[in-house]
Amino acid sequence: MIFDKKETTNLLSMLRSTDDENATVAFQALEGVNVKKYSGELIVLYKFGKRNMAIWEKQAPKCHKHIAKVLKPFAKDGGSELSTGSCLSAMTEGKASHQSIELFMEMFTQNMISFLGQMGYPAEKFEINIKLKDGQSTNS
Repeated sequence: MIFDKKETTNLLSMLRSTDDENATVAFQALEGVNVKKYSGELIVLYKFGKRNMAIWEKQAPKCHKHIAKVLKPFAKDGGSELSTGSCLSAMTEGKASHQSIELFMEMFTQNMISFLGQMGYPAEKFEINIKLKDGQSTNS
């Protein structure tokens, strides 16, 4: 399997689905991935996919083993609750792709805007731009 941003986003939607069958199909697809090459994408899927490590271990053991290994130095509790900083540190250390870092920041931004909306701040009042060092940017 080759990851691009669209594929990662599709898998993320499947993992976040309330239909467990969608998550099962996503996990089956992930078992065929080159875990070292797509480590950043796997971290994005784990962090924002709404499936805990126990489910990853059962449904995608190869991916779980890799994620647990790369996150271990940055996780205080074995990775069940990872901070944004811990994930980004692991991604940086592992030289994650720019597309995975960009997607991670987009998801983080969406969550932050949603949280601010829940607190009563209107989302339409925010514009957040993220620029990567190579000049790529993403708008949310």
